[in-house]
Amino acid sequence: MQNLFSFRFSENIWRVMPDADPKSALWVIELRNAETREVSFAIVDLHSQTLKWHRALEGTDWWTLLTAFSHNRIYLHNYRNPEIPEPTDLMAVDAETGIISWFLPDYVLVKSIHDNVLEVATKQGDRFKHAHCDAVTGKLSPLKEHASESGTEVILKEPVRYREENMYFERLAQFIVDATGGHMPVAIDYLEKRPYIIFSYYIYEQDKTVQYLLIVTDHKQQVLHEKLSEEREGTGRSTMMLKASTLVYLKNSNEFSSLTLS
Repeated sequence: MQNLFSFRFSENIWRVMPDADPKSALWVIELRNAETREVSFAIVDLHSQTLKWHRALEGTDWWTLLTAFSHNRIYLHNYRNPEIPEPTDLMAVDAETGIISWFLPDYVLVKSIHDNVLEVATKQGDRFKHAHCDAVTGKLSPLKEHASESGTEVILKEPVRYREENMYFERLAQFIVDATGGHMPVAIDYLEKRPYIIFSYYIYEQDKTVQYLLIVTDHKQQVLHEKLSEEREGTGRSTMMLKASTLVYLKNSNEFSSLTLS
């Protein structure tokens, strides 16, 4: 097991997403500054262990959301009317340069057909009209109902959340108590990458919620035990994910870290 990369931002990490290309080691990070109500984006390359770029992107605002990352292109949705929680526009960003490749007003992303073709949709009355979109140029074309789709290989593995009401919670909680010398979790996120078993768990510590990362082997040998954050308001969303043998996890809401599980 090797520590690949760690980088701390001044803004809070809102969302992280890997390139859907299984061969890619790029991850996109959506960051938000609540005080200035500014959103920015960053690209991390886990092969070269570098932050490639980090900036606010032209044409984005506080309501812009990261929606997909596929074959070196980042896709963002804009929300022209913040009072209506529906995306209104689609833009593509070159992951290498951070430059807007194209902007498609009144269209939203439905799915990626394969590396160079997207399915998009525009609202017409109370219905949606679907079309194909060239991922490189943003050019629209009629939807071909029988267009072949790329394989549905799952490249990202996210943990299962266990709480006290779950039938397996007590067994997992007792495993953590034994492995840590007494930490009694109130919620557990669980991942497996044999021979490793990975827990992100939460405990109450002096009236505050504290989060830890625990990695052990299937022979119960402890590999890593690290505090990820403290003084949390609650258990929050999952803060770790796995792509192939790379585990990505977040610390203190603003630090991106990764390990390779060899």
